Amino acid sequence: MMLRKIKGLKYPEEYFVKFFFKNGLHQRDNLRILEFGAGNGSNLMLPYEYGHEVCGVDFDASLIAFAKENFSLLEGGSQYHFICDDMREFAKIPSFSSADILSFPNIINYISKDDFLLFLKNCRKNKIYKKGAVLYIRFRTPNDFRYGYGKRVNAHSYRMDENDNFTGEAGALNCFYTESEMIEVLQKTLQLKKCQCFHVEFDNLCPGGDIIHNSDIVLWGEIH
Repeated sequence: MMLRKIKGLKYPEEYFVKFFFKNGLHQRDNLRILEFGAGNGSNLMLPYEYGHEVCGVDFDASLIAFAKENFSLLEGGSQYHFICDDMREFAKIPSFSSADILSFPNIINYISKDDFLLFLKNCRKNKIYKKGAVLYIRFRTPNDFRYGYGKRVNAHSYRMDENDNFTGEAGALNCFYTESEMIEVLQKTLQLKKCQCFHVEFDNLCPGGDIIHNSDIVLWGEIH
């Protein structure tokens, strides 16, 4: 069975699946989808199987290698591209343009809020997406257990200790957003419209056996 050969995550995010079908993307042809923090390509396998062109960007070279290997197993007839790069650097150069869909699956938590704003401005400046493109974004809220964990960097931002790896995020920066804060940012930078928000609260099991509480918001809408 091919699923057993997939390296890394086996399935797309639950809410990415909802986003894909509830927006009727399975009924459209020849879309271009750009995902930042693509990992091993688990989300992008879904649109690829429906004949859409996909491009995934991730900072982790090992995950990009997994993505390329995983996609070599699929039977889609469209194009796929996986690029090892820092999303902030990628957006500075107009190397990819006219995406119909932009996806951010729980990746913006790991960059500062100033970097995120600059990143969005560069995306707009370099026309990475089309007018009317659809945005999918998932981010952490202050209700997440990581809030207040580690060293405070600034308001709603904390850095985990380099030796604290029980979630696999040792040394990671964690930035948290409220719903209203994120909507305001996206409306100002991307002129986001037709916004839909979903609050996702759940418990998760860490590799060491600890149970932690995760708090995310999933948001999608149209960019203008």
